[in-house]
Amino acid sequence: MVSRRSVACVGIVVLCLAPVVFAPSARAQEPALVARDAWVRQPLPSKDETALYLVIENHSPQHRYLVAVSAEGVDKAELHEMKMQGMMMRMNLIPQILVPAKNKATLSPNGLHVMLFGLKARPAVGDSLNVTLKFDDGTTVPVVATVKK
Repeated sequence: MVSRRSVACVGIVVLCLAPVVFAPSARAQEPALVARDAWVRQPLPSKDETALYLVIENHSPQHRYLVAVSAEGVDKAELHEMKMQGMMMRMNLIPQILVPAKNKATLSPNGLHVMLFGLKARPAVGDSLNVTLKFDDGTTVPVVATVKK
């Protein structure tokens, strides 16, 4: 016959071990690539282009490369970097952006960024833009970017 005390002890052991048993599976479900803090600069009145900035975190042990971007209401998106060439800061088209293993890539003004060309409508400050990031391993990451000045 099983006593209430035995059942209580087993229950306590199960509760104590639950975090150890279930925590690894919860971590395994964490996405390898996470995009956050995405924003788009409000385009100038005479322009149909703008820039997208964000932070991409890579939680995996392998380097990943951002290779393409698509956005709702945009004809074309290109990966760019700002770089000093001589005495002038220039924007250059690049084929990919490295997101190092267990690290992050920060896309920001005057650095790496995504140029969005052919905006179908002029977004206002506070509007949102749905964007999809595409990586070298086939992974896609959806992100919502907020329009800022």
